[in-house]
Amino acid sequence: MLIELPAADEIDDLAITTPKFEVRKFEFNLAHSKANLNYPPCKAHVVIVVKGRNGTALSQAKDGAWSLPSGRVGAAEEIPHAVKRVATEDFGLMLRSLDLAGIYDVIWHYSDLTIKRLHFVYAAVTDDEPQPNPKNKVGFFTNAEEMVEDDISKAALTDSKEK
Repeated sequence: MLIELPAADEIDDLAITTPKFEVRKFEFNLAHSKANLNYPPCKAHVVIVVKGRNGTALSQAKDGAWSLPSGRVGAAEEIPHAVKRVATEDFGLMLRSLDLAGIYDVIWHYSDLTIKRLHFVYAAVTDDEPQPNPKNKVGFFTNAEEMVEDDISKAALTDSKEK
């Protein structure tokens, strides 16, 4: 099993500052495929629910599916900094506010190994339209709940409604 988690002091800080959070667990069985470990080391994943004037920001994958903007947290990176970096660099979005909305324990079971990684869900607000970005196609939608298909995006939209 490959475990990618934040440092113990970061987890302790979250426990102190956000004691009301219940960590949700997601497990995915991908036994039909091998894990792709061709990426820089990371310690977590961030999912961002960005509200703008024209709805919620969604990113379109190569297969056409829509999901929330997300990305990895670098091994030496602070989580809030990673949220802003992912929003700006990967999705062309400048964030005006940022609130932790959820924490998910996500496990992927591949044919050759299992990967466990925490996902931090942040609710954010922007005044901007996304800047053109060759990495990802982004748009704002008023019906985001109807457009996303993956369980993590659906849960993140629900958890961010309170923020």
